[in-house]
Amino acid sequence: MVGCSRPSCTYRLFFGINFSNAVHPTINLHPNYRAMTQSNPNEQNVELNRTSLYWGLLLIFVLAVLFSNYFFN
Repeated sequence: MVGCSRPSCTYRLFFGINFSNAVHPTINLHPNYRAMTQSNPNEQNVELNRTSLYWGLLLIFVLAVLFSNYFFN
């Protein structure tokens, strides 16, 4: 839509965001919000084992070394 001369003109854009004359935006991301708030049936805990911890620390250390010139410059 290019333009609208009515004061109640509403533009519907992506992700359910409505703009009424681009002044008062209304966000309606999930119309079925009540259906999405049900409990998760998977009650299994997420495990962070030692190997994953070491890989994560190694990744952070390597990135810190690579970007140290950028950080301290």
